[in-house]
Amino acid sequence: MSGKSIIETRFGSFDVQSAAVVAFPEGVPGFEGCQRFVIITASALDPLTCLQSLDDPHPSFLAVDQRLVLPAYHFELPPASRHRLEARDDDRLVWLALVRLDADTALVNLRAPVVVNPRRMIGVQVIPGDSPYPVDHRLSLA
Repeated sequence: MSGKSIIETRFGSFDVQSAAVVAFPEGVPGFEGCQRFVIITASALDPLTCLQSLDDPHPSFLAVDQRLVLPAYHFELPPASRHRLEARDDDRLVWLALVRLDADTALVNLRAPVVVNPRRMIGVQVIPGDSPYPVDHRLSLA
């Protein structure tokens, strides 16, 4: 992928810049073979975004900033995850929660956030052993 490309997702077609490719060196749980993703933001999706694999068309997730769901959301990034992201103390990380559609309900995984270091364009999905947040939190963005 170079320059600007049109990416087909299950949520529509979107223009994406090649610089928007995020490496997930360990993949995303369940899709470990997919290591290149783009985060698509578009007015048609707002306030959601789309995390789309470039290695396989099937891993395609809606995502949302956790703070839009729970303004007091707080998650302490484990040092090992910070290391995998090559994050410095002053890096502003992008945090997203994956959204799952179940019939007519949208559920947000607040327990296992996707974290991206935009400076290095590296991402991880953090799966903590212990978290106060649910895997299936009902999404309401009214």
